[in-house]
Amino acid sequence: MKERQALFELIKLLEVYEDIEILLERLIYYVCQLMNAQAGIVRLIRNGYLYVTATYNINSDKTVIKSDEGVCGKVLNEGKVKKFNKSELEKYELDIPAYSAICIPLKMQQENIGTILVYNKLDSEEGFGEFTQEDIEVGELFSAIASLIILKSLKFRELKEREIQNIKVMAQIEELKSYLESLIQSSADAIIATDLNNIVTAWNKGAENIFGYTKEEVIGKPLAVIPDFLHEMEKIYFERVKQDETLKDIETVMITKENKIIEVSLTMSPIKNSRGEIVGVSRIIRDITEKKKLERDLIRRNEELTKILFISSAVRSTLELNKLLRMILTVITMGEGLGFNRAVLFLVDEESNTLRGVMAVGPSSYEEAWHIWSSMSREKKTLFEVLDELSTKEFEEDSFLERLCKNISISLNDNTPIVRAIKEKKVFNIRDAHKEEADPVIIQQLGSIAYAVVPLISKDKAIGAVWVDNLYTRKPITEQDINFLKGFADQVAGAIENAWIFDKVEQAEKELEMIFNSITDLIYYTDETYTIKKVNRSFLDAVGLKENEVIGKKCFKLIHKTNYPLEECPHRKAMETGISQVGELEENYLDGVYLLSSSPIFDKNGNLIGTINVAKNITELRNLKERIISMEKMAALGEMAAKVAHEIRNPLLAIGGFAKRLNKELKDGKSQEYIKIIIEEVKRLERILNEILSFVKPYPIAKESFEIKQLVDDVVNFVESTLKDNNNEFKLMINNNFTVLGNYDKLKEVLLNLISNANEATKDGLITLKIQKADKLPVEADADKEYFIIEVEDTGCGIEKANLKRIFDPFFTTKTTGTGLGLAISKRIVEEHGGIIKVESEVNKGTKFKVYLPIHKEQGGDNENSGS
Repeated sequence: MKERQALFELIKLLEVYEDIEILLERLIYYVCQLMNAQAGIVRLIRNGYLYVTATYNINSDKTVIKSDEGVCGKVLNEGKVKKFNKSELEKYELDIPAYSAICIPLKMQQENIGTILVYNKLDSEEGFGEFTQEDIEVGELFSAIASLIILKSLKFRELKEREIQNIKVMAQIEELKSYLESLIQSSADAIIATDLNNIVTAWNKGAENIFGYTKEEVIGKPLAVIPDFLHEMEKIYFERVKQDETLKDIETVMITKENKIIEVSLTMSPIKNSRGEIVGVSRIIRDITEKKKLERDLIRRNEELTKILFISSAVRSTLELNKLLRMILTVITMGEGLGFNRAVLFLVDEESNTLRGVMAVGPSSYEEAWHIWSSMSREKKTLFEVLDELSTKEFEEDSFLERLCKNISISLNDNTPIVRAIKEKKVFNIRDAHKEEADPVIIQQLGSIAYAVVPLISKDKAIGAVWVDNLYTRKPITEQDINFLKGFADQVAGAIENAWIFDKVEQAEKELEMIFNSITDLIYYTDETYTIKKVNRSFLDAVGLKENEVIGKKCFKLIHKTNYPLEECPHRKAMETGISQVGELEENYLDGVYLLSSSPIFDKNGNLIGTINVAKNITELRNLKERIISMEKMAALGEMAAKVAHEIRNPLLAIGGFAKRLNKELKDGKSQEYIKIIIEEVKRLERILNEILSFVKPYPIAKESFEIKQLVDDVVNFVESTLKDNNNEFKLMINNNFTVLGNYDKLKEVLLNLISNANEATKDGLITLKIQKADKLPVEADADKEYFIIEVEDTGCGIEKANLKRIFDPFFTTKTTGTGLGLAISKRIVEEHGGIIKVESEVNKGTKFKVYLPIHKEQGGDNENSGS
């Protein structure tokens, strides 16, 4: 709807003859609206350069560029609309940072006159997107329309200059007056002449008889017989005649001195002077009011029965309530139908005991009425053609009259004509609302002074009423009109009730579907062969696929990535036992732990035909439980470590001190060797004790900002010689350099630990350290932060699946030496920096550790810089 409105506003600019700068400002606004783009800029060519003439959401400093350079120069050279993605735009200097762009050339008579450059396709779900082939096609349409708008503006300037020249010729019109006078007075029809300013210059007797004005009352004054709502159309006709066009037999309406609307046949032609110049307009007007009335009456009498039968068949062809009601009201208001100006449909609301307005068709002003009738007159569509269009058209009508009617609610306890029409099942024709009993709410809201109400009766029950009037034509509602309307209402009441019931059922289905899709848990229905039949929106979001890519697939292939159902899957157990099952599954491909509930579905014969499965993501709950358990462990460990430190530290100090003294005093080489072993072992015990105390009793760490590449270079220099001991190749890949807010030494400890572990697990292999921006984040990540990822990958022995869940547990180790605290301490350091550490491993293929760290955004700076 938004795009249609933008295109409509864009085309409307063709009717505006304002300053070209204003036109271009409007143009770029509507182009961006229709393209659903963030910003846009219009440039026009002058002396080989492109000058900025209009912008939307852009404050560009590139006000002048060469016409053969940049994106615009490329498009002007190729002469066609072109779209650009982010990578293509990187080599150009742009007005704003851009993810995507589309450039439209502007041409006038095959000559380039400028460009329209639109930036950044907006996407409500993903931010910025890319422009499509459809946008290119729309852009080609823009090119023609925009060029035409500019051409129109330039033409307008030219016409203004010509208008000034035409004023000089006005003095010559006087010589034509005597000629026009004799011509006008010779006809029995109304013949009226006006000058080019629409001032009456001649008025014959026929005009006096038809309109009631004397010659003296109109000469020298603007033409007063055109109704207000036809002034714009009159201007269009006038302009066409000024272009030397003769308009014949136009059927329209005019207004008399007594403000009576009459139907006329109008012929307009130009009046020229001796030099062939157009100096005025003549109108030959024939009153055809009675003729048109007789024609309509005759047509109505001949076609009433046929119409009722056809219309009844047409409106019963659909069960869509809105479409059906629209067709019914269109029949009531079309000239070929019942011919009323306006129609409103009211339906009974039994719950609130009220009569509510649900739909309306008809103009809301004289101007709109004229526009509608003129348009229908030009298109000359039959009632049957209109109904056929309505039966296939999808739209949401939101006219002023319809908004008014939907605000009307009348209590069925009232005693007004429309309520009595429901209760008494009879027709009311209010000819004068000021003199007869009427409906105050309807008069106030709809401004009607005469109207009719016909009840809608289905199965001897009044389900609503049709309200009609002729506000704009002021045509009285006759008994014949009422009879035709009642006959039609009797035919369609049953169809309305059926469509109403169908609409309620359809609405209930939609509500259930909305509820189904609004549930955050993953819900999917499978048949007895494990084939997925239906899923909710949360399921599609979790697997990252569209509905047509999921329906018909085997659930175990899609979710578990296996060729058969998992042994421990509750879904499989429910299928095998026919009993509801509940269980926890860790889904590697869905990044989380899920509580899966599977309930069997049976047909009326008791046969198992499928299951309903509800999967709830309990990853956070599982992590929370693990944290609580870890905290409890740490508390116990802390208490133990304090006791161990107290009991062991003093003896260790004594042993170490005396061992060092003995080392100095003893001269025997063998004894000194034993003493050195004692000293080294004491140092190792002290180091283990310090690691335990450091882990269970962490201290606040000081943080500062530094670049991750600096830290990596330091670590690589430190471990380079160690890697060579195992004949391992080391590969460093830094796609981007990032700024970190953290403790340099602690993070260095993490990297050293990960690389050392990889080196110990790998012989004659490859160890890779890779740094890049993280695209996909773990579920624990803060959605408001940006992260980069450090990956340490080896081609070593890998980790057993059973050990993967325990590798970060304190004191767990598979090494013959070591405390089992290295990875536990590394995990704690990463978490103290607001990060996340993950591991992937496969036996005999290798291990990959992933460390996610937040990108530190320097104040006034960028969060990422080009790396090596």
